[in-house]
Amino acid sequence: MDLFCFACRNEQNIRLGIEHQLWAVASLLNAQSMAARITKAERYMQVGAKGLLYCNPRQSFTTPFVVRSKADPDALVQNVWPESWRLPFKIETLGNLSRQLPAKDAERRWPFLQKRLGRSGGVSAAMNLTGTTVFVPVEITSDDWELICADLAIAS
Repeated sequence: MDLFCFACRNEQNIRLGIEHQLWAVASLLNAQSMAARITKAERYMQVGAKGLLYCNPRQSFTTPFVVRSKADPDALVQNVWPESWRLPFKIETLGNLSRQLPAKDAERRWPFLQKRLGRSGGVSAAMNLTGTTVFVPVEITSDDWELICADLAIAS
């Protein structure tokens, strides 16, 4: 199954995304780079895909979610976050910021991450958290997803 990971520069933006059950990505000034993001979102991210947020300041994973809509290539979200974000898509969060797993702990706990670290240069590269790999999925198994949810989901 596909897992899409999205890094965020602060907890407030994650809170707002959870509150609105919506996620999006930063706008890029470079039109060619933005077009590449749009292409990746349209090609790879499907409704029902799994997602995971990453809090950069805490260097921790948080808030697993299920993708509930395709990313809108034309929309510009100006009323959720302090800055304008693009390619918004609806999410169903399975957790919140009360549960976070530091990247170093995830490296020890998640076998799929251990394997990916052997092929790349750190957690950001292994989980496709960088700007050039946003909307590129990480392939995981249903057991991997269960482990992520065991660590980060909140029972409803």
